[in-house]
Amino acid sequence: MFLAIVELVLGVAFLVGSAELLVHQSISLSRHLGIKPIIIGLTVVAFGTSAPELFVTFMANLKGNVDLAVGNIIGSNIANIGLILGISALVRPFGVPERIVRVELPFLIVSVILIGLAAWMHILGRIFAAILLSCFFIYLFVLVKNNALYGASEDRNDVSVQKISAGHVIFKLIIIIGSFLGLVFGSKFLIKGAVEIARFFNCPELIIGLSLTAVGTSLPELASSLSAVRRGEAGLIIGNVLGSNFANTCGILGISGLIKPIIINSHVFFADFPVMAGFSMVLIPLFRDKFLSRIEGLFLLLAYLCYVVLIYFK
Repeated sequence: MFLAIVELVLGVAFLVGSAELLVHQSISLSRHLGIKPIIIGLTVVAFGTSAPELFVTFMANLKGNVDLAVGNIIGSNIANIGLILGISALVRPFGVPERIVRVELPFLIVSVILIGLAAWMHILGRIFAAILLSCFFIYLFVLVKNNALYGASEDRNDVSVQKISAGHVIFKLIIIIGSFLGLVFGSKFLIKGAVEIARFFNCPELIIGLSLTAVGTSLPELASSLSAVRRGEAGLIIGNVLGSNFANTCGILGISGLIKPIIINSHVFFADFPVMAGFSMVLIPLFRDKFLSRIEGLFLLLAYLCYVVLIYFK
């Protein structure tokens, strides 16, 4: 049991540290190459903070821990909204940019509907996975195509391009590759530790995925969101959460299901998916006033804590 806890902690540490290193080095390299910051944020950061979910879900599905794979995605999406947005608003209330309501929120709702259909069919086959992945690429295309909608008013002169040697580029690429390897090792440790803990307490893997691994793989989003809170960057906070959720459902489940079809537990459709859908849908009225207050943040956080308590004691 002690070894399982150590593996779980090491897994989380590897995932968080590797994800942060991946994001930092990727952004640094992109800036040196003269890529616009808005494009960096919508691609590199989005992929970087969702990388732990990708590796944990992918590895869990390949190893046959399907409930852990599905539970990790659904639990992470719930944690992103309830835990991360809730804590962020409690620390410092922030405004909701118009672009979030007009672009990212509708994409999130579409992803919820698609996952609901997959849960209803109790299987995420390769055809449906390809549909999810196609939606994800459409999302990326819309973001890049309409980057002006995201406040990207900078022209090429605004992008600080610094000369960088070929050796420096290679060094950064090695670190980025090493970060991906860290994500692989971290996901293996996290899955192994979580499964052993679940078996020790006779706890279903689905519950572990919905709670422990979900929170563990959501830590990069929490770290980046709290950093954005300190800088007063509301768009980054909400965009990070909503973008990560869409990447989780359409991107990560799409990739995993395309490689190996995912059998979805009927319990997911009747219990856990409705909770994820509820947390997503409640953002519509919360974002209506273009502001997220401390009271609303407290509501989201308490709702999430109630959910975690219920899944352990139901």
